[in-house]
Amino acid sequence: KNDSYYHIHLPFFGEWNVSQGHDGNITHKGEWKDAFDFVITDENSKTFQLPGEKIEDFYCYNVPVLATADGIVVNILDGIDDNSIGGINLNDNWGNSIVIKHADFLYSKLTHLKEETFKVKIGDYVKKGDLLATCGNSGRSPEPHIHFQMQSTPYVGAKTLKYPLAYYISKLNGKYSFHSFDYPLENQTIFKVAPNALLSKA
Repeated sequence: KNDSYYHIHLPFFGEWNVSQGHDGNITHKGEWKDAFDFVITDENSKTFQLPGEKIEDFYCYNVPVLATADGIVVNILDGIDDNSIGGINLNDNWGNSIVIKHADFLYSKLTHLKEETFKVKIGDYVKKGDLLATCGNSGRSPEPHIHFQMQSTPYVGAKTLKYPLAYYISKLNGKYSFHSFDYPLENQTIFKVAPNALLSKA
């Protein structure tokens, strides 16, 4: 059955933590329940280095955000300032955002990005892993993080579409697990499957 899925991958390098998963208790509710929030944490599960009062103290701030699959950029929202830590912008709920079309009725959306960091424009064709922008703290975002969702329409405020991630590895309580077309769980640390260079060339 996995062959029937269009392969969608993680939108970042390295290890990130799922701070809010599907049906999350904070904002992933109703028609917007099938989404993920990602942050970077340290060995103490903190998302920032001390003192943690500025957005620059947070590990994921200004870190690259990547295309999850090949597609065409169909929507970009830019020009929204980052919030100070603890502040939120309800007038521009999603903050700086990008929507990419991967197939008919299949789009990915990444939000709360940093203002004026987009490396692509509407109409550009992107490949999986291409740099899109960097992580910010715009919109309804009290601290830097990536909001990621799949949807069936090209609009920034569109409702979510439940759709699995192709391949990734999770780490929870020191245990590693390989996932194929699955949904990361809240509080899991996840990362991409890295090809073995020696085997790749064999």
